[in-house]
Amino acid sequence: MLFVALSLFAGGSGEKKGKAVEEIVIAVPALPATMEPGDISNQTVAMYKVFMNMYDTLIKIDYKNNTGTEPGLAESWKRIDDTTLELYLRKGAKFHDGTEFTADDVVALFGPRRPFSADSIMGKDKNFPNFKEVQKIDDYTVRIITKKPDPAVEQILSLPSYSIISGKAFNAQDFKEWQFKPIGTGPYKIVEFVDAEQLVLEANQDYWGGKPAYKKITFKVVPEVAARIAGLSAGDFNIITDVPPDMFSTVSASPDVEIVGGAITTARTIYYNMHKPYMDLHLRHAMTYAIDRELLVKTLWNGMVEVPNGIQWPVYGDMYIKEHPKALYDVELAKKELAQSEYVKMGSPVMVYRVLKDYYTGELDTAQACIEMWKKVGINVEIQVCENWAQVNAQDANGIRTYDMRNTSHNGLFPDPVSGLWRTYKPSYDATKWNNWNAPDFHEQGGILESSTDPAVRRAAFKKMLEIWDANPPAVMLYSNAVFFGKQKNVDWAPYGCQFMDFGPDNVKAK
Repeated sequence: MLFVALSLFAGGSGEKKGKAVEEIVIAVPALPATMEPGDISNQTVAMYKVFMNMYDTLIKIDYKNNTGTEPGLAESWKRIDDTTLELYLRKGAKFHDGTEFTADDVVALFGPRRPFSADSIMGKDKNFPNFKEVQKIDDYTVRIITKKPDPAVEQILSLPSYSIISGKAFNAQDFKEWQFKPIGTGPYKIVEFVDAEQLVLEANQDYWGGKPAYKKITFKVVPEVAARIAGLSAGDFNIITDVPPDMFSTVSASPDVEIVGGAITTARTIYYNMHKPYMDLHLRHAMTYAIDRELLVKTLWNGMVEVPNGIQWPVYGDMYIKEHPKALYDVELAKKELAQSEYVKMGSPVMVYRVLKDYYTGELDTAQACIEMWKKVGINVEIQVCENWAQVNAQDANGIRTYDMRNTSHNGLFPDPVSGLWRTYKPSYDATKWNNWNAPDFHEQGGILESSTDPAVRRAAFKKMLEIWDANPPAVMLYSNAVFFGKQKNVDWAPYGCQFMDFGPDNVKAK
């Protein structure tokens, strides 16, 4: 697999010293605003880092060995027809409050106040709104029915937003209290949560999947990279996330610390705001052609990531379009496109590029490099460094976002293209909803991709989508992202080739 071949994901040195570590502290740039996995605003990198440790899903993806789907809270399942999936639930699994998991909790997941209901209190699901209803057959059998055929429904059920929570507890509590301490079935349960400070978890000793390795895990918010590294060196943290390659030598200076991690199934891009009158196709092509992605990879990532050939990864298997070309770098072609653009006709105004300083590894350095490349072809852009996403996505009096461009990423959350390219460019998502991208042909093919049960038809649709995206780009493709961690050598943990961090028995065995 690409992300295995390019990375250090075999884990650390394997060196273990002294007594097994029982409590760990992990420094992260941010935590989600709440711990409710169904909250639409929580479908972010910050939630991806923590959710696996508190919640289970009906079906899981084997991210460790890349063997596809595997049982979670559903021990097995089968397709009844193109729109009906029957699941046979695990008996004896318990929630963190000691109550037993049953079919009623699956029904509650799609019930009142949840994202698929008309009275949702946490936003409407915009990623996979194909679910129609859930039928309880008995206490340990359910049927999930979709509005139309859905070839990826098993994989969709593995996503964080489909984490199983206690339906009884959810319906009994006020959401203002519930959202900070939901009750799941995962290997760890929430002890304390303060969104801008820390999340404290303790082991769920009754976990159905085996004994958790750690008695206590604390995720601590430390936005600055330098502060995370200093804390790791001082022994305040056992693991730190999002270490840029130019800091590897600093982190590794301590003999008890190592670097693990590598490329993940995430593409880094820069959104265009096509509400701007000068953001026409010529300008977008000019900005795309002006970026030397290989130089970014070489100078900012020490060659440890790749420039992908579209928003896709080899883990897609037969759905991977190997022959699709990478984004073109051609300065002269960029200048020709720019000369025909409305941007030049309007006097080449200075455009605003909004970033968060440390949300993505090397975010500011990447932005500054792109600005210099655009300047060389005659495109004027200035950076605005923001403190939060509300500032990045600031709107004018008409509800239109005021940036010209902003950073984003596209996660391949499971090994099928509906989880990457289609999920993040369907009509309900930012490019169309907020950035005024007009691409009916792309959306038509996306509809085929997410509903056809014929693999050949799906592959052909995905191939066309990649081509349409290149011809009518809603964003600048940069590179496949990577996440590197600093880790104390005596901590037994290895990252996956995705955004998810797993400290449960599937990934770390108790001593």
